[in-house]
Formats: sequence, C-alpha cells, structure tokens
Amino acid sequence: MGTVGTRCGLCRLTPCRDPLTEEGHPHYNSPGVGPGAAAIFPRPAPRGRRHVPVLPPPQGSPPSFAAAAAMPEDHDWEAYKVPPTRTPVSERTTSVPNPVDYFQTAFSNVLDAPVTFIRGWIERWQNSNKFYYYHQKFRRVPDLSQCLEGDYLCYYEAEAQWRRDRMVDQEIVEIVRERMAACKQREGPNQFQNCAKEMELLAQVTKAYQDRYGELGYHGNARTCLMKQKHRMMEERKAAQKNQ
Repeated sequence: MGTVGTRCGLCRLTPCRDPLTEEGHPHYNSPGVGPGAAAIFPRPAPRGRRHVPVLPPPQGSPPSFAAAAAMPEDHDWEAYKVPPTRTPVSERTTSVPNPVDYFQTAFSNVLDAPVTFIRGWIERWQNSNKFYYYHQKFRRVPDLSQCLEGDYLCYYEAEAQWRRDRMVDQEIVEIVRERMAACKQREGPNQFQNCAKEMELLAQVTKAYQDRYGELGYHGNARTCLMKQKHRMMEERKAAQKNQ
C-alpha cells in the first residue's frame, strides 16, 4: 500500500492509495483514464535507469501526426545529401584553351626558373665560402713616412690606418686593466704577491701607449704622432751619445 503524499505511477495523482498496482486502482476506471491509462501513464522505471515513454498518437489526430509517429529513425539520404569531402573539379564547358595557363607557363620559364637557378648557385657558393664579418682583417697600408710627396690618397689611407691602430691599442690597455682589477678583487689582501704579473703587464702597455700617443691632444693625427716619435728617437740618440 502506498503512503500518504506518494505520487501515483498510473494516474500521476497525489495522494494515492496504491501507486504501484493497476488492478483495483481507485483511478483505474476513473473518467478520462480508462483501460488505456497503463499505456499512456506507464510505471516509473527502476532507479538508476532512464525511462523514456513512447506515447501513441491520440485518437482523432490528423494523418500527418500519425505518419510522423511512424517515421523511421534514419533519414532519407536522397533528401539530405552529405556534402562532398573534397571540392569537385570544375568541368570545362568550352574547347578554347585558357590563356592564363599559357601566361603562367611563360612566366615560370622566362623569369622564375632563371632567377631560382641563379639564387641557388649563389647560395651554394656562399655556403662553400663563408665570410665572418667579425673576423675581418684590414690590409696594412704604407706608413705616412713611406708616402710620396703630394700623394694625398696615401696620406688618407695612412691616417685611417693610424686611427685604427690607436683604437686597438686603447682596447689592449683596457683589457689588461680589467684583468688586473679582477685579480685584485679575487685575491684581496694578497694582490701584491699574486697579481704581480698583471701589474707589470699593465705598466708596460701603459708606458708604450703613453710613448706613442701621449700629449697629442684631441686633434692628434698620424703626422703629429710621427713627429713625436721622431723627436723621441732623436732625444734617445743624444742621451746615448752622452753616456758614451
């Protein structure tokens, strides 16, 4: 027997005396339900399984509704065609050749093929002869003392070579100074014993740089540097003669 407040599985009424049985149900012969109520209102499905009732078409329904109820599960393939998986190739409707094909062939043979061949040959030649710009070595030019009088092109090349040499010498002094600073930072109080080589090397490169480029000023050039070296050599020669 059902409990008070339980919803009936046959007539879906609440409350019901016996919601699980059909025979002797108080609503089994009620008006509007009749003997076909069991088909219209089926029993509830067991717990854990979904129950989807299949309702027959009501009495007196139009033919279209009855045909829809009896419609097969699969649809008509002729009415609903599946789209093609690939784009169909358009069929030619004329025998006249397409001028675009001739133009593409001519462009490929006249312009594209030669350019592609030359480019491939250049790439193969570059791969076999690789050039690294950061390893570039400049050709040494004659010194200013070797230039002829009135040869201004030689003067210009000697001036450019002198400026490059000064930049290289500046970098050498800077690198040696950084090495000595790193050695002092690493050794601490023992820098005078363990960094003696770095100190001596820094003193040598600093003296050499000062002898060549010292006291030239901001506007120093290859000519003034050459005159400075000439005067220094003359002074050293005079000092050597006095000592003898």
